[in-house]
Amino acid sequence: MKILKTTTQKILIFSIIFVFVLNSLAFANNYNPSREEIEIMIDEVATKRAIPSVLLKAIARVESVYEHYNADGSPKISGTSIGLMQINNRYGGYDSERLKYDIKYNIEAGADVLLNKWSMSSYKSVSSVGNMDPNVLENWYFALWAYNGWAQSNNPHMLSSYAKKYTYQQLIYDVCEDEYNQTINNIDFSYLPQSGKPSRSLVVPTPYSANSGHIILYEEGDYVRTDGVRNSYQLRDVPGGKYIHDLQLNQLGVVLEGPVLENGYYWYKVKIDDNKEGWIERNWLLRTGDIEHGRYIFDDIAFHWARKDIMELYNKGIVSEALSFNPDEIVTKEEFCIFLSKTLNLSKDKEEKAELEEIENEINLPFDDIEKINPWALNYIYDIYDTGLVKVSSGNFNPQEKLTRMDAALILSNIFEEDSKYETLDINKVFSDLTTLSQEEVDSIKKAYTSGLMTGKNTGEFQANEYLSRAETAAVMTKILNKLENN
Repeated sequence: MKILKTTTQKILIFSIIFVFVLNSLAFANNYNPSREEIEIMIDEVATKRAIPSVLLKAIARVESVYEHYNADGSPKISGTSIGLMQINNRYGGYDSERLKYDIKYNIEAGADVLLNKWSMSSYKSVSSVGNMDPNVLENWYFALWAYNGWAQSNNPHMLSSYAKKYTYQQLIYDVCEDEYNQTINNIDFSYLPQSGKPSRSLVVPTPYSANSGHIILYEEGDYVRTDGVRNSYQLRDVPGGKYIHDLQLNQLGVVLEGPVLENGYYWYKVKIDDNKEGWIERNWLLRTGDIEHGRYIFDDIAFHWARKDIMELYNKGIVSEALSFNPDEIVTKEEFCIFLSKTLNLSKDKEEKAELEEIENEINLPFDDIEKINPWALNYIYDIYDTGLVKVSSGNFNPQEKLTRMDAALILSNIFEEDSKYETLDINKVFSDLTTLSQEEVDSIKKAYTSGLMTGKNTGEFQANEYLSRAETAAVMTKILNKLENN
């Protein structure tokens, strides 16, 4: 019997070890991305879903400390709540396997849950704040409360009864302020009952000092498609009205009117085809282009302020098709010269352009680091140098160096003649931060400014030492094009 018992124990121990090893192997490829990567994913989802990004990030911080997986690679599950956003899928509204192993889907589900809670306030299922403009952070108070289950313990008057130090809403607010430098002012708690949940008919005023959620809105003429974790969407006869058409995922359309704020949502009238048009919430529409510039061919410009400038350059052949444009990356000196050469050469005739393309073997640049210039960029840099826009006569060109706003102004100031009507303009009265610059630099900033090519970075400042982004470069190039076309 002792032998049998020992053998049985060995089998049990072996089985436990085997299962542990098997589970470890099964989860070996699951790892938590960095906080920065998580925040980028949340920003993308929040932007698409028209939710203040800071709120969605703070929810992830409170719910899971930005961790989707446990240390052993298994999905983080607490009771029936799953993953980064701790999605309670008790009633099967989402794909459980995707919630466990697809972080982006889990974030999308979290955004969907928050919008459902927002809908409870906007349609008076629970209390609401002010006019329920979703672009006001303070108006999300009850939606955040509901995200945590609409628990009585989140009434700030009842903290002592539940031995809690903070309500769920306050935890979110504290993360926003402490980790994202975003203050959100509390509602007036005197409107809340001393115990229990507030009445669903309660409307608390928006705090006098309120903060923007920075939701991006669309324009008439924008191309859009339905997008989200839901399988179907509806068009209504008026904003917040009755359903008139069912739509599928990825249904294409064009914006006819809007935005109109109604029942806590920004609504747009969308034309789907000759037989379908109606109103739908901004949250379920993804911008894909616009009537003037066509479909956006870069996957990272749909929500960017410079999207039209970038597409203008693409349509004119100044930038080439690629997966991404990387609009917020800093432009290098080499890239800026390529942009500028292509922009200026649009106005040249075919013979001049052909000469530019054939000068590669004749290039003689006086730079000590010419070998650092990419071969495909040589003729463009030569063109800018040959026309006198770059005045470096010796030393290094530093082609891969990030371009400052001062560098850009020095180059751009040589493109157009100064308008005589600005001769008496004191540029130091326009920008207050030029006192440490040389006279040549100040004059260059003045010419770039009066030519309409560059403006200040902040109110009253030029910020000469700040870097120029690719998006800002695209905006400058479109201004040059417009000026050339109008001259």
